[in-house]
Amino acid sequence: MKAETNEKKELTPGTQTMQQAVAVSSPLFESGGEFVLPDYLPKVQKVLRLEANALPPTKYMSGGEAQMRGSVLHTLIYLGEDGEMSAAVLPSKYEFSVPIAGQNAPEAEASVRVDSLTYRLSAPRKINIRTRLAAKPQVLAAAEITPRRTPEKIDGLHTLESEADCVETHFTRLPDIELADSIEVSSADVRPIWCGATAAVTDVRTTADGATLRGDAYVKVLVQDGDTPKMLRKKIPFEERLDAELARGTAVTACADVFSTEAGREPDGGGIYVECVVSLTCRTDTPCRVSVTADAFSEYADGTVEMQKLPTARLCFARSGVYGAGGSLPLAGMGLGGADSVLDASGTVMVDEVGAADGSVTITGRCTLNVICHTPDGIAAGEGTIPVRLTLDAETPAGIEVTASARLADLRARIDGDNLICDADVALTAQGAVRGEVNAVSAIDFTAAKPVAKCAYPLAVVYPCGDSLWTVAKENHTDPARLAELNHLATPTMDWQSPASLYGKNSLILENKQ
Repeated sequence: MKAETNEKKELTPGTQTMQQAVAVSSPLFESGGEFVLPDYLPKVQKVLRLEANALPPTKYMSGGEAQMRGSVLHTLIYLGEDGEMSAAVLPSKYEFSVPIAGQNAPEAEASVRVDSLTYRLSAPRKINIRTRLAAKPQVLAAAEITPRRTPEKIDGLHTLESEADCVETHFTRLPDIELADSIEVSSADVRPIWCGATAAVTDVRTTADGATLRGDAYVKVLVQDGDTPKMLRKKIPFEERLDAELARGTAVTACADVFSTEAGREPDGGGIYVECVVSLTCRTDTPCRVSVTADAFSEYADGTVEMQKLPTARLCFARSGVYGAGGSLPLAGMGLGGADSVLDASGTVMVDEVGAADGSVTITGRCTLNVICHTPDGIAAGEGTIPVRLTLDAETPAGIEVTASARLADLRARIDGDNLICDADVALTAQGAVRGEVNAVSAIDFTAAKPVAKCAYPLAVVYPCGDSLWTVAKENHTDPARLAELNHLATPTMDWQSPASLYGKNSLILENKQ
């Protein structure tokens, strides 16, 4: 969605603020532990897949910190001592904190990803899992940009006001969505072993009173059909509403996470019911403009004017959606030579590089795969990596900075000869903005100001050369508005600093106040 004309930000009289990013560290920490499989599950003979999914944290503001707490779901799929497939979901906790002390109206959010995963079978029913997690926190706070004045009232003070582009960002966690559906099966002998799901937002439509978010949950159920394990699939659509007053040009993006899944035989035995809980986290980016004081002086005294650099940002686009990717791998290179068919494929997506030019944004990365196949020797698993390249149309002016995150929404794989063919649906969230800096006054100190010498004559004539209305007024310690009036200059206040403010004027009349 392209950001349109920026809205002027409503500000509290006497105080102006601008939302700015606060520098915080990106912590690394661990989760996992020792897990003992329940007695109703068979002992582990061979691990086919162990993967970890870090759920987004719940946030608690406490003192000068934002406490982040969440869970990691470890999915273990294995061959039991009976030779049949089994699965277990092994949860663990994680927590970390983000400092927010001293910040005004802090907006804190964090994403958590799995950095590495190792395990060791210490007994047929006991597994030690060590999951290394990487958090990427983001803290935004309202920074005061109104200059400090000492004293509060300064005689003859004039300020040069300008406008700066900025973006105000907020995060909202919507209420959980409970989804349910059923999968038809042809046999009463079909027994669910494990159920998992992913979810993705496919479309976001914004209005003045909020946004409508549509997406899909991709549910998989591992079942035992007689002597044969099978993977059943079901795509369940969802729709949710973000109720909020959105200014013109506000962009809404969202990501979806699945917190729990469940599957079982329906009471009448007609099929398999599936249930899952989906959570949506929305991000709103509102383009706005704030007034900043670019310069200041007094007609009667020379004081101290301190400057600061303020970050600026012009929102170009923000997008959520699902994009297709794919590739092929030789089965032999995955240790799956001679495989007959694919039972299941799973994986993770990592973004390596983002480029933007000529109205197009390109995201390149890789998808790491785990594939479980039927082979002449039984069930076997292999791993591999395919490149990912995603392209989307967007406004890409010079100097644009694009951030993007991606996750695997769905993965389908099949065998074609000696190769594995993969088709992936990648959930992508991306934002693009042109960032810069603007010089602004941070403090005006006239406590030790020296009076300026005034011309003895009430009127004077000056001959500007490469100057602006503001620089002439400042140099001569005269009221810029009165200077414009005396010389019949219809120059808007915001254009006082422009050389065009004196267009056609070879001389100017000055009024000297005693």
